[in-house]
Amino acid sequence: MLPLTLLELAILVGFSSAHLEQASEQCGPAHTSLSLLVPRCPRPLDEDAGPEPTSWSPWTHQPYCASSDYCTYTIGPGISFISTPEVAASSLDILQSSFNTPPKPSTTNSSLYHITDIPNKGKGVVATRPIPRGSVFMTDHASIIAAVEFPEKMPRFQGHMLLGKAVSQLPDPQRVLSLARSSAATDRHPIEDIMRTNAFSITLADRPWMGLFPGISRINHACKPNAHTRFSQGGLSMSAVALRDIEPGEEATISYAEFGTTYGQRQHALLHTWGFRCTCELCTSSSEVLVASDKRRGRIGEIREEIVGLVREARFGRAIEMSQEMIELVLREELVAHLGEHYEVLTRLYYAVRDREGTERYARLTIGELERYGGEEVYGATLAEMRKILAGVEQLGEK
Repeated sequence: MLPLTLLELAILVGFSSAHLEQASEQCGPAHTSLSLLVPRCPRPLDEDAGPEPTSWSPWTHQPYCASSDYCTYTIGPGISFISTPEVAASSLDILQSSFNTPPKPSTTNSSLYHITDIPNKGKGVVATRPIPRGSVFMTDHASIIAAVEFPEKMPRFQGHMLLGKAVSQLPDPQRVLSLARSSAATDRHPIEDIMRTNAFSITLADRPWMGLFPGISRINHACKPNAHTRFSQGGLSMSAVALRDIEPGEEATISYAEFGTTYGQRQHALLHTWGFRCTCELCTSSSEVLVASDKRRGRIGEIREEIVGLVREARFGRAIEMSQEMIELVLREELVAHLGEHYEVLTRLYYAVRDREGTERYARLTIGELERYGGEEVYGATLAEMRKILAGVEQLGEK
């Protein structure tokens, strides 16, 4: 039997906060493409690297450190990286795709959408053709990747200098500078405001980073979105995937808010972080609709906590009932971005109680969702395990 651990069940759908491990100071496994460019392990580079481009390799601009422990590094085709010299050196192996495939503007299936003015929202992404559920309709490479902690590690003006250098060294700085700013942030430096308003949280080498993807940043928020984003570490890119069929003339939307938050929580977060009040279809509904929605979303949060406790007590049968209730609420609220991960939890729970029918059903649902919304690149290990469970389901007794 495949092992079923409490940690797996908790982490799969974010039931508990995971603590990111710090990246090793040692280099990762060597990549053939990089071995031709940098020594193993690559030496840390700062602004004292020298005036000759050969001394900056693999970076295409001289590192700029603004008299701090953090520096700006740029790869000529279009990515600026803000980090300490040590982390930049030890992270080079995960940047291999940046050397192999130069970043380019978001053009994936660009005939499916256009970026246009949206009343009271600035720019937005509108479908020009039918976009089927599960389709990737936009892929954008990162323009800036910055350590999340760097603004707190230096005087504010030095951080602004690093950000300014990061943008000015890009092939098309205006692609970043033209992005929306938070109307609530009148005291912020323009590029700081752009980063706070448009950057996404990503993870590279077990470290948290801020990633700016200018094309993806054009997609506006909705509390019942029709799309979600998917980050690819291999290509340092982010894709937008349709959660349901999107019709021509319909605006593509993603959710900026945390999973399961209520109307008041969403409005507070959106106003104070992004500077706007949400006027999506849900948020402009009647008070009766909003109260019912808040009740369901609040119940989702309660169930998540209950499932953790039930699993710790090995009460898998009750955990199954709670998980099924949560999936019903998730579907009702159209919070389906991580539906495959919810199905995965149910697969493991049914497997734990040796329920053949339930295991088989939810393993197939899990595989279908994960293949549609991420595939091998995102969910390779999980898909392999689900297929292994499915292949061995005959060993389970009938319920």
